[in-house]
This record gives sequence, C-alpha cells and structure tokens, in this order.
Amino acid sequence: MKLCWSLPLCWFVIACGDSSSGDDVAADAGIDAHVGRPDGVALCYSPAADADPATTGFWTALRAGDRAARDAAIAALDAAATAAPAEEEFHLLLGLAHLWRLAEPLPGELTPAVQVTSATGARDHLRRAYELCPTDHRIAAWLGPVLIRYGRAVNDAAMVAEGEAVLDTGIAHYPSFVLFSKLLVHADAPRDAPEFQQALDAVLANGDACSAVVADPACEDHPHAAHNREGGVVFFGDALVKAGRRAEAEAIYMAGLREPAYATWDYQTLLTERLATLDARIAAYATPDPADDPVAAWAAPNQCAMCHSD
Repeated sequence: MKLCWSLPLCWFVIACGDSSSGDDVAADAGIDAHVGRPDGVALCYSPAADADPATTGFWTALRAGDRAARDAAIAALDAAATAAPAEEEFHLLLGLAHLWRLAEPLPGELTPAVQVTSATGARDHLRRAYELCPTDHRIAAWLGPVLIRYGRAVNDAAMVAEGEAVLDTGIAHYPSFVLFSKLLVHADAPRDAPEFQQALDAVLANGDACSAVVADPACEDHPHAAHNREGGVVFFGDALVKAGRRAEAEAIYMAGLREPAYATWDYQTLLTERLATLDARIAAYATPDPADDPVAAWAAPNQCAMCHSD
C-alpha cells in the first residue's frame, strides 16, 4: 500500500510547529499562558518535559533540517513518552516527528512499511496528545488531516469522519491556527472542484482570522519556526495561483519579500522564482491535465524546512 502525504508542519502564517519554549511555561504545572491565543486554548506542557533532552533534540534537528538525526529524535521521544505517558508534549512532538518523516522523507523512507509506520505513529500520538490536553486545539490542525488522509488511503469512512470532526472542533476554538489545514485535505482537488474551493475559502478566512488578533503566535515568526511568515506566504500564494487569482497571488508573494526576516531566509528563491513565472504557473493549472501542474508548497520536498530552518 502506498500512502500519498502532503502534511507539512507548516501552514500559512498560522502554525509552523508552534510550540512554547521554557519561558512560555507558566508556574502552574506548565499550563501555557502565552498572550494572543484565544480564550480556552492552553497547552499542558510541564517544565520537565519542555526541558527534556528528547524535546530539545527534536527541535534542534528540525530547525537544522537534519533529517539524518530524525530517527534518533523519534527514538528519544518514544522512550520519553513511554517513561512519562501522561506528558502531552512528548506525544505531540512524537506525532510531529512522524509527520516530518512523511512530509520530507529520506530516500530509504519511501517504502510502504515506513510510510504506514509513520502514518500510524502520527495518528496515534497526536490522538493521545489531544486526549491528554483537550484545550490544546492546535493539535486539531495536524490530527484532522492525518485522520482524513489515512482514512482515505485505507477506505475507512469512520476515520475520515473523525478527522473532519476534529478539524471542525479545532476551527471552532482556534480558527487562526486550524483553518488553513483544510488546504491540506483538499489542495490536490481540481481547481474548479467544490473541494478546492473549500480549501481556498478556508485559507482566505485564515488570513482574516490572523488580521483580527494581536500577537497570536500562530500568525508570527517565533523560535521554533523562524520563518513561519515567509514560508506561509508561499503556501497562501500557491493556493491563489492554483485558483487563477493572479493579482492576489502576486500581492501575497510581494508581501513575503517585505517580511523583516526575509533577508535571513534560505528559501528566498521560492518567492522570486514564483513571481518570475507567475503567468506560466497559472496557465499550467488551467489545463485539464494535472500532470503539468507546478509543484505547490504543500507537496514540496522542503515543505517543513521553508518555515522551520533557521
């Protein structure tokens, strides 16, 4: 069985693996109190889990784009989750580590066995993290698409329905973080299909949600996603390009060039090349043959790195 995944850790200007650092962990048993998140959204990290070598090792590997260190990071997180099974953070990061392997696999990780192992690991650990911390509604942004795509792959309608319900719950509680995940489950639909329109509508609504809040970490760069905004612009712009909305796509790509952290971003050519080939990309999406569609951010081999790499 082959599973096709487009499940980046990075979604638009909203969610590139947002995670509290030690200074975000409040004294009351690690309940997150970061300003900017909606009322009712709280992380359940403990200071011990936040400072654990398995946690810091995962972020070090991801921020360096070090895929060769990923197996060791997964093993360390697995051991940490086994030793402290009630810690949300270990299960969440373990689920994200498996997602990273699905989104940016090494050549030897393209086998069905590895894909199924990581799809199952992502699903199960993200589920467990949400059970342990039902106020951490960020998790819905990852868990929902995992359940939907996995369910489609194995023809499990109940799993697909569970994923849709998870997404709806997350959107209701944390729209600026979770809305963009609809792109991940509908992005590959034909651009005239209702499913793609749902994805595009969600992306636009996500932009509105971010505009309506101040200092929401979902909408900003931060230590674990130094180029959250720049990478997010690529996702947003690519969705607009597929929809044939030239002026809006050009505007969002140009906005990316003006981001304060753009000068230190390793993936500047993603924006400059898209601007240079904008009409050609739109024309390619307009043909009836999807084989000539450009590679979009949600299917790119660097879809995690474009947000997370320092």
